[in-house]
Amino acid sequence: MLFLGTVVRWQADSWKRVRDTATGTQYLLNTNRLDSIIERSGVSTLYYFDNPFDERDRGNYMILALTAAQLITQMDTAASHAYMTMHVYTNNTPALGTTDISIHTGNFAYAVADVNDATRSWVTYTEGGWDIKTVLVNHTLAALLALVV
Repeated sequence: MLFLGTVVRWQADSWKRVRDTATGTQYLLNTNRLDSIIERSGVSTLYYFDNPFDERDRGNYMILALTAAQLITQMDTAASHAYMTMHVYTNNTPALGTTDISIHTGNFAYAVADVNDATRSWVTYTEGGWDIKTVLVNHTLAALLALVV
């Protein structure tokens, strides 16, 4: 199941995924990529896998501003739709328009709002089980979540 959460720390890509180290960065995440959840002082430490289908992928350390109970609630919530259809910008360029692509929600890795326009988001997902792809879409994080709820 997809869920919104504020990531306080994410030890991946030289820590560049958290834009604001004081308050964290909101992401749309997938419960099928969480591992080794431990709650500490109202936040959860865990390992998050970009691509759990690839044995070469190792989980990256993450601190998430949600309790373990809140994460378990998300894990226990079933998605209403197995697929999501997103409006993807051609060549990640808004001026070129969009085309629709559908992905299985299990292949969704994460999404973060575009820093230039919060009505757009960067979505990372697995393609073909092994490849990871990142695309710019014409959806807010809330709108992406609404595609599967």
